[in-house]
Amino acid sequence: MSSTLIRFPSLAEIRRANPVEAAEIARRLARIYNECDALFGVLAAKVETEGVKVVYQYLNTALWLDDVTQIGPAAAKRIVIRGKAVNSSSNLDGTEIPAIAPLAGIAARAGEITPAHVDEIVATMIKMPATVSDRDRAGAEKILVDLARQATPLEVRKAGDRLLNTFDPDGPEPKDPPERPQRELAFQEHRDGTASFKGKLDNLAYAQLRAALDPLAKPHSTEEGRDTRSQWERQADALVDLVRLAMTSKKIPTHGGDRVHVAVTLDFETLKSGIGVAMLDFGGVITAAEARMLACDCKIIPAVLGMDSEPMDLGRSKRIITPGQRCRLVMRDRGCAFPGCNKHAKHTEGHHIVFWANGGQTNFENLTLLCERHHRLVHCGGWEVRMGGDGRPDFIPPAYLDPLRRPRRNTLHAT
Repeated sequence: MSSTLIRFPSLAEIRRANPVEAAEIARRLARIYNECDALFGVLAAKVETEGVKVVYQYLNTALWLDDVTQIGPAAAKRIVIRGKAVNSSSNLDGTEIPAIAPLAGIAARAGEITPAHVDEIVATMIKMPATVSDRDRAGAEKILVDLARQATPLEVRKAGDRLLNTFDPDGPEPKDPPERPQRELAFQEHRDGTASFKGKLDNLAYAQLRAALDPLAKPHSTEEGRDTRSQWERQADALVDLVRLAMTSKKIPTHGGDRVHVAVTLDFETLKSGIGVAMLDFGGVITAAEARMLACDCKIIPAVLGMDSEPMDLGRSKRIITPGQRCRLVMRDRGCAFPGCNKHAKHTEGHHIVFWANGGQTNFENLTLLCERHHRLVHCGGWEVRMGGDGRPDFIPPAYLDPLRRPRRNTLHAT
């Protein structure tokens, strides 16, 4: 059927349509859309056959199509791939290139199936084993095209998978496993201290994570009634519970010389009253009421005395800073103290402002937190560190960066 036989609805006809008429208009427009996409594909195959580089002076057909229509590179590329798959073409030497799914092309040009249906059919035909005869290939494509006229693209995909299993029950030869599992995790921190994250897990790691999360994420009823949390909220709560369980394990590695923990900083009056806010070591704040709840099951470290009342100044008796000193440094510096660095305290190490090798003491006033990169830069890059009058470190850049060598400070960490 040609699109010239299908009448475009007028604007007035669309606006006054009742539900039945609106559905009929939608089907009519969908048929026109399907035909247009298919005819785009025919045009793309023609340009490809004539030689887009020689005749049209373009690097490829998708670039030409995007340039003349401005439909966007991605859409143009999809049209060209689809058009070449369902329309026969030829090389510059005249050698014919048969269509991968010719029956799907015919149905698409008649407006009977959508571009999404065509993509699923083509994907199945590409995966068809070379041992399948031409007759069986044509029969398989006819089954999928007939189904596509009345089913969704997903149903066509599932039917295509079943056909492939019929022709090749063993499936493709398995690939060698990668040298290491495919796992990724990335965090994006927000100004209010919250964070988003996304990642990727291999099959086994995903199965293990789901096995651990699913029991924790089950909806449960309370005295107030049924669980009103969404599935996503329950899964997030389950992940938090899983992290809490892990942090109580004695097998979890230490960090910065101490067991893994979350530092919450607030003054004693705020803790007593429950009014105000407390600061987290990764930025952001929580309410004093939440801090009081955490204090019911945590180790409270008095900042004046240090951990277990240990002395904060060790002079030359020790070179490595103690957990108590580190806690106090975290409270002051909040993270890497180098100007412009946003590394959190968990990713830093203690640095002697007057180098230990030069007689510097392991006293609080001679210490600051630096990430590994900036620790190396301070030692080898010409930067100097001095303690300011307010008890916070100033960083003096080398002369090639600032001839006046004006002191700089990190202003990224909340204080």
